[in-house]
Amino acid sequence: LLAVCSYTDCMTGVIQNRHLLRAAIPAVVADVLYYGFFAAPYWIAFLLNATLLVVIATLFYCYHLWGAGDSKLLMTTGLCVPGRFYTLWNSPLSSSFTIVIIVFSCAFLYVIGESVVLGVRNRNLLSWNTESWSVRRTLASYFAMVGTLTLLNFLLSPMFSRISPSLSAAINFLLVLTLIQARDKLPSAVVAFASIPIWIALLFLTLWNRPVWTPTFHYKSWLMAFLVMFFRMTAEKYNYQAIRTEEIKAGQILSAGTVLSFTTSRVRGLPTGRTEDLRSRLTPEEAEAVRRWENSAHGKPWVVIVRKMPFAIFIAIGYVAFVTLEVVMQ
Repeated sequence: LLAVCSYTDCMTGVIQNRHLLRAAIPAVVADVLYYGFFAAPYWIAFLLNATLLVVIATLFYCYHLWGAGDSKLLMTTGLCVPGRFYTLWNSPLSSSFTIVIIVFSCAFLYVIGESVVLGVRNRNLLSWNTESWSVRRTLASYFAMVGTLTLLNFLLSPMFSRISPSLSAAINFLLVLTLIQARDKLPSAVVAFASIPIWIALLFLTLWNRPVWTPTFHYKSWLMAFLVMFFRMTAEKYNYQAIRTEEIKAGQILSAGTVLSFTTSRVRGLPTGRTEDLRSRLTPEEAEAVRRWENSAHGKPWVVIVRKMPFAIFIAIGYVAFVTLEVVMQ
């Protein structure tokens, strides 16, 4: 399943449902037999981790981090992992988060590596588009995120003291993603002013001799916020690719500038979404309309699309690494 979906994701940008079903149906049958007759003590651990993978996959889809196919692949592969593997960790839920951490660690390394290669090739590795990137806005956003994350860590400290470091790191990762979603919907001034009472609260807690600035909280908040924000900024720098209009396909995402150029055209069925995320993926009808647009009065032989990250490969690496680690631990 992982090999086939990785191949189709790289070649066509789509994870096909028929491949998922061919694995999901026998997996469910095997799970019923396995936990019903041979491994009853492990069904709770399996159910907890499988449910958690469903929640994480759904959140990442709602955050527009990946597509529905990636979410379904994470869920389906979770059905194939024996529950016995989930019991080798200090916390029963650490296993699922470990898989997700490996997946996004691979994605992070991929983005950094690809950005370096493209930067060297384009001779703009150390250059940044100052028109779309503001130092003041970025610093205000960073400090607001660090303050909010530190305060949340303090409030959740009773829970973090009872779970493993990998689980708490994954929770912090989800918190940062949630904060970024909230930040993107607010003006920069609102974000900056909203952080003032948060930092005042942190100062008050510090003067009240509360352990807000423990080394663990300090490390988590500052580093986690930096890594996620740097990941997004680096990815966005090389987020676009010019292709021939005749090569446009369903499932691809057009840049906002390309969609804006359609406003003067009379060709029917052209896409209108400018969000540059999965909500703007082209339907077969829209892709056909774009190809017809090339030969119209305002058409162009080239269009700009948003580059797609092959998450199926990272999911495959995450599961293979997790299972390998479990075998070694035994």
